[in-house]
Amino acid sequence: MDEMELSIAARWRKAFDLSPHGLAGFGLSALIVLVASAAAFPFREMTEPENLTMVYVLAVVFVALRLGLAPAILASVVSVGAFNFLFTPPYYSFSALNSASYITFGIMLVASLLAAVLTSGLSARLAEAAVAQNQTRLLLDLSRDLSRARSFEEVEAALTRLLEPRYGASLRLEAGHDLPLAPQWTGKRWLQPLLAQERALAVLALDFADVQRASGAEQLELETVATLAAGALSRIIEADHASHAVAEQETERLRNVLLSSLSHDLRTPLTVLSGTVASLLRMRRRLPREAVDEVVELQQQITRLQKFTGNLLKMAAISAGQLKLNAEPYALTEILGAALQRMADIRERRQLRTAISGEIPMVVVDGALIEQVFSNLIENAISHTRENGVILISLERAAGKVRASVSDDGPGLSPGDEDVVFERFRTGTAGLSDRKGPGSHGLGLAICRGIVEAHGGRIDARNNPDGKGACFSFTLPLPKEGEDA
Repeated sequence: MDEMELSIAARWRKAFDLSPHGLAGFGLSALIVLVASAAAFPFREMTEPENLTMVYVLAVVFVALRLGLAPAILASVVSVGAFNFLFTPPYYSFSALNSASYITFGIMLVASLLAAVLTSGLSARLAEAAVAQNQTRLLLDLSRDLSRARSFEEVEAALTRLLEPRYGASLRLEAGHDLPLAPQWTGKRWLQPLLAQERALAVLALDFADVQRASGAEQLELETVATLAAGALSRIIEADHASHAVAEQETERLRNVLLSSLSHDLRTPLTVLSGTVASLLRMRRRLPREAVDEVVELQQQITRLQKFTGNLLKMAAISAGQLKLNAEPYALTEILGAALQRMADIRERRQLRTAISGEIPMVVVDGALIEQVFSNLIENAISHTRENGVILISLERAAGKVRASVSDDGPGLSPGDEDVVFERFRTGTAGLSDRKGPGSHGLGLAICRGIVEAHGGRIDARNNPDGKGACFSFTLPLPKEGEDA
């Protein structure tokens, strides 16, 4: 049975209501006919009886408007009887019901019944229009209030203010996990989900004082309300994400400006200090041995600071998207060889082994930057490897890419460190050796990621399968066929 059939059936059930309230309506309709008879009685001798039938038609119309169809039908039948009894000779009897009066009584009955049906239908339409107008006003007010809402609490307040008086129920807007995706009753509670992209953002819960069921029209209204509220929540969530994104962008911009300014401000005094220390070392024969040792240590610290400021500048350029690549064809083995030579002074007794699988094609890269990637990864491995440990650097070709890996046999990565080690100023939580590599400032690996991604590659970290040490790998794309290598 569709919604229209349900509406018609409900209307007829209401029209022929035999409850005490309904029976009172029938009694009142008979009383109104009596009042109409009393009003017409003084004119009985002044006009033709047929003219007084309109008084009863008006009474039937009034009953239909105020009490409904069934009382109006009763009023029509009673009106015919009253008219016959009071206004057709012989008075105060029903003997006028003869063939000559059938036409008059029939027309009166049909006219009053038609007036009752049409008037009750018009009354029902007016009532439905009033309900629709009230519903439209509610939705407009709700839409206006929701458009001004800037938080979950303000959306809940708008719903509470407009819906609690309408439904006579307490309202709550609940969020969380495992929310229902379809409306449902749970005891005295009606749950209406607020859906957006097939996901429940929240659920509208109406708690009634007793067990009841919302009508089809009310459920449809609640679905419309839920759609408006879901749209408001979606807008609030998107605005919140956008504001966070803007704040993060501004924070990132300020951080890059700070890094760039700091590194620029440090470069000049460090250069002066480096020159001064170099001059002191040229005069080492005239200095006490203890003083020479201090100057050598100072030179090492200045060199480390210069490297750190250089990393700051490069990190600022990467973050700002201003890293310029001087890409040319290179043999990756030559770049690796240059990086290994730079590690000769710091590797001490650690063994640096290489493994090259098959023929490694030429790659189009910025040779100096990729050499820095190798150097940073190897230096990071040195700082996490015992003095007589082994570090393995391998190269292989895989699916249109070249993969380079640097593995150590140190303590490895702690759970969750696989991603954070590539963030700026972040280091792994596993134990480190006493040697301070580029990872000690949390910039070396971040620079590696920026350089590799600028070349269209990818870098990742994981523990070795045997559980001994960590492996850092990065890939570089090979030139496509037809491109110069």
